[in-house]
Amino acid sequence: MSPDSNRVEHALSLAEAGRHDEADALLAHLARTLRDPMAAWHLAWLRIGQGDTDGALAALADFPDDALCSERARELLVGQRRNDEARALLQRVPRQPPRPAGWVATAIERHLDGDYAGAVAACRQALALAPAHAPGHNHLARALHNLGDTPASIAEFERAVAIDPHYPEAWHNLGHALRAANQFERACEALRRALKIAPGYLSARQGLGVTLLAMDRPAEALEAFDDVLRRDRDHAEALLHSALSLQALAMPAKARQRFERAIELAPQNPWAHYCLGLLLHELRELPAARAALQRSLKIHSSSPDAWAALAAVAEEAGDPAQAAMAVNTGLTLAPHHAVLNLEAARIERRAGKPAEALRRLTAVDPRRLAARVRQRFHYERGKALDAAGTDAGAEAFAAFAEANALAMQEMRGPRRAPEAVAREFAAIARWAATGAPGAQAGDDGGDLGADLCFLVGFPRTGQFLVERLLRGHPGLALASEAGTLEGVVGTVAGLPGGYPEAIAGLDKADRQVLRRKYRLALERAGAKPGQSVVDIASLRAAHAGLVQALFPRARLLHAVRDPRDAVLRNFMEPQATPAAFPAFQTLEGTAALYEAHEGAWQALQAPLRLPRHEIRHEQVVAAPSETLAAICGFLGLAADPDWLAAARSRLEASRRPATNTSGPHWHRYRESLAPVLPVLEAHALRLGYPR
Repeated sequence: MSPDSNRVEHALSLAEAGRHDEADALLAHLARTLRDPMAAWHLAWLRIGQGDTDGALAALADFPDDALCSERARELLVGQRRNDEARALLQRVPRQPPRPAGWVATAIERHLDGDYAGAVAACRQALALAPAHAPGHNHLARALHNLGDTPASIAEFERAVAIDPHYPEAWHNLGHALRAANQFERACEALRRALKIAPGYLSARQGLGVTLLAMDRPAEALEAFDDVLRRDRDHAEALLHSALSLQALAMPAKARQRFERAIELAPQNPWAHYCLGLLLHELRELPAARAALQRSLKIHSSSPDAWAALAAVAEEAGDPAQAAMAVNTGLTLAPHHAVLNLEAARIERRAGKPAEALRRLTAVDPRRLAARVRQRFHYERGKALDAAGTDAGAEAFAAFAEANALAMQEMRGPRRAPEAVAREFAAIARWAATGAPGAQAGDDGGDLGADLCFLVGFPRTGQFLVERLLRGHPGLALASEAGTLEGVVGTVAGLPGGYPEAIAGLDKADRQVLRRKYRLALERAGAKPGQSVVDIASLRAAHAGLVQALFPRARLLHAVRDPRDAVLRNFMEPQATPAAFPAFQTLEGTAALYEAHEGAWQALQAPLRLPRHEIRHEQVVAAPSETLAAICGFLGLAADPDWLAAARSRLEASRRPATNTSGPHWHRYRESLAPVLPVLEAHALRLGYPR
């Protein structure tokens, strides 16, 4: 053994003893001063194991004509997709006489040129000369995978790592192929093996995150993506996938920031615009969602998923012409696309053609759909059956029950138990029964909320219709389900005594802080100075006591509907924010929540002094002009004739064709509603609705 070999062995023993800095310094000295390629090769592996890929490449760069150094540098560069640098290195690899390394170099060049069949042929030449050549198996597998032969590629990757278990790129590639074959657990195992060898291998860590996200493990996926971003904060793919993880974890604001940053870095990535569009639709920012989806389609116009998403946004925004155009365009590209057919069925149903919608849905096999799409399928089928007439009531109810069961399984983010919401309402009722201490704070010289109106009521009692009527008034800002007041409720809940008892202890300074918190939330929701505000949120009537304590000059619009129809519609409709409404996934839970909500509202009637105006859902539908005029009078808004005409037009566009029934909607479901009818009929009688 030469003296230099002894010194390399000594460096390796230092590394084995955990003295990495000393080992690195010694190997670097041997490589640079004594021009020892073996020292450079070992130095590269030492740095790979420490997560320093760039340092490893720097060590190898001085020996481009050494076979081992060249091979290791090439694998690192190809693994990082630094293809131009890899090509330059490959050009130095000798091809004569024929050797395995030369054939593999040829294979990689052909692969980079998109000639996967040629890459396969070159790798087979390499393996004919050296059957145990691990890079030959790895690059053969890469070419086979790109030719669509995933099973064969997996077998070749497995041969590569069996021959050389210390081959991080082959482990990473195996993980990628296993994920493509939906073998997620094995894919994670392979990717973790790659990362154990090369902790700085960002593609492997990114791949691990993508696999975990596909397994519906977004919290673990986010850890992987965040690790990538700690090493490269402008890694566009990690930003994009971490945004998807945050969205799955019900953190839409953070998700949006990362989607937007990913788009800044890669503005021509159609998928990034598409994902942002889906998030904005989820947030009900319909104009922004439409714009994002249109940008995606401008870049990649042949995406049926993006056309389906645009159709959904356009339909919800009251633009049936664009919805139909998007659906028809998408179906020319993918006639059997499940989501496009769901959107087409929805358009047909809303156009008064439930039979056509049902025929379209019959051609879709829900068992082959992803869980979230399967949920939408059952909701849409239930609605089509409901629109088809009285004979389909039981079948429609069963479809909604199936959809709700799937919604419970697919619920994202933290769940709030229905009994927790009911307990909060019960606490408010007890507080109100004692006179609602603190709710009569009076004029303290601060922000008294004279510009504020809160549209409250149980969900599906008409808030959405009123919002449509009011939309577009130049002097009015609408904040819809923006969580503005709920943040204040959470702050009060953290004070001594909890919510609502802590309201009694609020002093002038406390109220100023809470008012400022609310105003900041309104600004984030788009309200501008000088505008009157209608703040719209469901299940908020119970918080009217807090509104009065903070804003004694605010107004209340109270939406009311026949309780039997209100409960039925909540059971029949997919919830926009299901994490907040798990009770609505069962009929009994919906009725119990209605009972608790109304109990709190009734208890608040005596201590409430805020001006109130009741809006009946049935009246909004039957007489929208009169309803809107009454609301404008209550709010002190000027009702411009052009604006009134536009408001009526929006409401007409949102109306559904009448079904072939007479009487209230709930009559068709009397048998299914039987377990909850006694409770609901008592509330119906109180509100003046007939039995």
